[in-house]
Amino acid sequence: MSIYCVSIGEREYNVQITDSHVLVDGEPVKADLAPLNGNGLHVFRQGNRSREFYLNPQAQGLYEVLAEGRRVLARVDLAGRRARRKDAAQAGAVVAPMPGMVVNVLARVGDYVEKDQVLVVLESMKMQMQLKAPFAGKIECVRAIIGAQVEKGAVLVEVNEVLHPQNCLPKI
Repeated sequence: MSIYCVSIGEREYNVQITDSHVLVDGEPVKADLAPLNGNGLHVFRQGNRSREFYLNPQAQGLYEVLAEGRRVLARVDLAGRRARRKDAAQAGAVVAPMPGMVVNVLARVGDYVEKDQVLVVLESMKMQMQLKAPFAGKIECVRAIIGAQVEKGAVLVEVNEVLHPQNCLPKI
């Protein structure tokens, strides 16, 4: 099983791929993607509808997608990639401290959270751990999916340190 965090513009998608199915934000998707040539031309089939598009790799994890006269940039990150804990915490990443199963996800992209607010509950060796926000901020990406097995060091949630909108109001 592979889990990806796909960003297109301001939208974030959690994509889980197994041998038998694809889930996008937890919803099953029945679709097929096939290359048509070696120059980036692909066909995407979903039900009776099919669309051709060009997929052009840019920098690592960044793709230019050209479809139906539109151009978008998509960033694809492998959710299970390892991150050093010190660097991840400084960047606002909440990482799995050990291998386990995600039993609850309490964060959504765009939510504002407080320092030490529980974001993910992970179960390992029959014990549950609450993984908390390292600081107050805004949730930028949620890679944790309920029921998914994760390895030690997997980035589960990314928090961007920003002021809560209520803290930006002038004091009267």
